[in-house]
Amino acid sequence: MHASVDRTVVSTDGTRIAVSDAGSGPAVVVVGGAFGHRGTPFVEEVVQGLAVDRRVVTYDRRGRGDSGDTDPWSIEREVDDLRAVVDSVEGPVTVVAVCVGAGVVLHALATGLPVTAAVLWEPPYRATVDPHADDVVFADSLDEHVAAGRRAAAVRAFLAQVLGLPMGQVSAYRLRPALWRTFLADAHVLARDVRMLNGLAIPERTLSAVGVPVVVGSGTDSAGWLGLAARATADAIPGSELVVVPGQDHSPDAATLQGLLTRVGALQR
Repeated sequence: MHASVDRTVVSTDGTRIAVSDAGSGPAVVVVGGAFGHRGTPFVEEVVQGLAVDRRVVTYDRRGRGDSGDTDPWSIEREVDDLRAVVDSVEGPVTVVAVCVGAGVVLHALATGLPVTAAVLWEPPYRATVDPHADDVVFADSLDEHVAAGRRAAAVRAFLAQVLGLPMGQVSAYRLRPALWRTFLADAHVLARDVRMLNGLAIPERTLSAVGVPVVVGSGTDSAGWLGLAARATADAIPGSELVVVPGQDHSPDAATLQGLLTRVGALQR
């Protein structure tokens, strides 16, 4: 599902990035997870909830949805994309990121992304993975699946090994053809997300360079390892705060994100 493209911005390398706007008020740029971009159901629910009193900006990351793509891919180019989106918005900007989107935002914050604060929901790192390792084997295997035409295998592996879903749940997704097609459409960019997440290890050096107020959120109904990752992420970001929200899982509702935005706003004072 794609939302209508309200406008495009041009990234540093000339790639056109599709952007949508909703609401008015203080600006929030939302960066979704691996399968969450403009118009997907979860992102749309977040947009509708936040747009009650905010200007909410969403975009398709390069290679996804209606955005373009330019080889070679790199973390730096994704950071440039987000910067182009932020630069296109007048006034102070807060960024909200969910799941893999948090990895994008953290790299951008470490390079001085011009935002006032950030809310990060459950970045899917593994708190137990050696932060000094540089393991790209899994990312390479996802690329190999896609190159060989095994897009479904790449999606299954990503859902199980990165998002930690049990295989029974992964199999159930295949019984929902429309949803499964959206997953397959993004199969070619999943290896990028593993690399964006530092091979799933907490990127301590990157996090230590973040210089704006950050609230890291986690839900009590999420898998335990996500809570550990959220805590480890917050511990590694100077001055950040961890907020654990009862009754929420890996797809937080808009009211929860509103509360975290209020909380990070208090940290700025």
